[in-house]
Amino acid sequence: MPPDSLAIYLDENRCNNKRVLAVLANAGVRVERHLDHFNRGTLVEDWLPLVGKNGWALLTTDKRIRFRTNEKQAVIRYKARMFYFSKNDLSGEQMASALEKALPEIRKLYSKQPAPFFAAITKTREVYLREKFAQPPQE
Repeated sequence: MPPDSLAIYLDENRCNNKRVLAVLANAGVRVERHLDHFNRGTLVEDWLPLVGKNGWALLTTDKRIRFRTNEKQAVIRYKARMFYFSKNDLSGEQMASALEKALPEIRKLYSKQPAPFFAAITKTREVYLREKFAQPPQE
């Protein structure tokens, strides 16, 4: 996959900040911002279809999506590729640093691992595939 084919959807959580945006821009990653498509407070189940349909990778600080049944099912149903920061208390600078170092692994996982899946980005800049799922039936 060419580096510029990766598009990342930033949800409305803390990862939608200037430092993260700068890292993605410098890496040639197309960014889709939640607030360019939806209002604040829109339910995950309502915006995930757009993410999955367009093949965008989701970047979030909300790792709890993995544990909320309705949201987890939406990730599976809409074939989302979700990358989340494993610690929710990282500063914008720490997130940007971790993301910058993790981008090669994010690109590799994005291109090789079929959706849907959950992958963690650690403070030490590693990317771990946490959960992957069988392909859901076509609707």
